[in-house]
Amino acid sequence: MPDVRFEPRVSYRNELLLPLNLYPAFRVPPGITVHAPIFVSAQQMQRLAPADTIIVVAGLTKTEFSLRFPDFVKQWRQVRSGSAARWQFQGGVVCLDAAIALYMAEGFQKDPRIFAMIMEHELLHVRDEIDLITRYAPAEARRDQYVQRYLIDGREVDDSMFQTWFRGKGFEQWIHDGIWAPEHNRRGRARDSGTEWERYRENIDKFMRSPG
Repeated sequence: MPDVRFEPRVSYRNELLLPLNLYPAFRVPPGITVHAPIFVSAQQMQRLAPADTIIVVAGLTKTEFSLRFPDFVKQWRQVRSGSAARWQFQGGVVCLDAAIALYMAEGFQKDPRIFAMIMEHELLHVRDEIDLITRYAPAEARRDQYVQRYLIDGREVDDSMFQTWFRGKGFEQWIHDGIWAPEHNRRGRARDSGTEWERYRENIDKFMRSPG
């Protein structure tokens, strides 16, 4: 059977590290490298936010998921030719990539108290995204029926499925929709609800009414 290894990779839309000495101290989750937020207008922020968002969005963490075979030609071999062409996975790495962007609405950086609160909250989202791509997704992917059938067991794939699923985007979309997105959405909703979320929103409103 082929040797299959799901390898996660995390990248940031803004590669600039945040110079923490310029801002008041705020809590950073263990193991998280703090990248500077991407500042956008209030209008841009509303466009970036989920469609059902009705409140003013101060900060937002968005992640793009992708999947790829880094050495596709060697990893897939045609085992039968002609009109009944079939393909077989030869093993190796399957990369799971998460590109993270932390956005902040322009103007909020002017109040150090609000900036710190937004960063603390969004960094919790960042931690969730990193855990999702490095721990949850690789483990769940190995349990997927198509991963087990075609990657782990190495069963042959007919040419039509190979072209649309593995050479095309079908397999990536399957893992995105079935494994990554549901957990991504669940974690996002958990962070942006409940008493801690309400306290966060109330504190921002309070500081906006009493500029520091």
